[in-house]
Amino acid sequence: MAAKNGNGHKQSGRPDIFKLETVAIADLHPHPRNYRTHPDDEIEHLMASIREHGIYKNVVVARDGTILAGHGVVQAAAKMELKSVPVIRLDIEPNEPRALKVLAGDNEIGHLSEIDDRMLTEILKEINDIDLDGLLGTGFDEKMLANLVFVTRPENEIRDYNEAAAWVGMPEYEEGDRSTDLKIVINFRNEADRAEFAEKFGLNFTKKMSTAWTMRWPPHERQDVSSVKFVGESNV
Repeated sequence: MAAKNGNGHKQSGRPDIFKLETVAIADLHPHPRNYRTHPDDEIEHLMASIREHGIYKNVVVARDGTILAGHGVVQAAAKMELKSVPVIRLDIEPNEPRALKVLAGDNEIGHLSEIDDRMLTEILKEINDIDLDGLLGTGFDEKMLANLVFVTRPENEIRDYNEAAAWVGMPEYEEGDRSTDLKIVINFRNEADRAEFAEKFGLNFTKKMSTAWTMRWPPHERQDVSSVKFVGESNV
């Protein structure tokens, strides 16, 4: 075990090597200060991933079985009626600073990464073209991918949302001259903000996905394509 300084903290050097344990889900409990929730659509993607690949992301717990990392994985496994999951147990109390650091770091360090949107969209398109389950298990669906393509590709590649939908391979998209079709993309912090926005402006979203709602303004029959399209996404 690594040496500790006078304050009880480990000195720099090789970290401890922890062994995986198989622990009953009934013996694990979420951290009371976990500030990130896992909505149904995320759980569905996690369940699909577990069914296909097993659990490959570490679940980390404190000494008493309080989850520090992997809340969503445990939630998905429980919904699948699995009895146990592999975990790494740290010899720390759940509310000491080191434990809270694991809790926050697992959620937030990934935000510092940079994404090559072009490469991501091409990977997702390849999966969607070949895999019988489509994008389930990736965190995306077809409409989310079309939105990503539309907002990240230059206009000389993707002229409008319909071209993005066609690029993704969605079976239903409107063909024809859409040069006058105007769009607004609005990002929300969470679903509550999105619902408040819709209520405030009296908006009725006719197409609702888990993280993307779409509508046209003013309301009209589907054949009328000369109108404004709203695409709202939430960061969950």
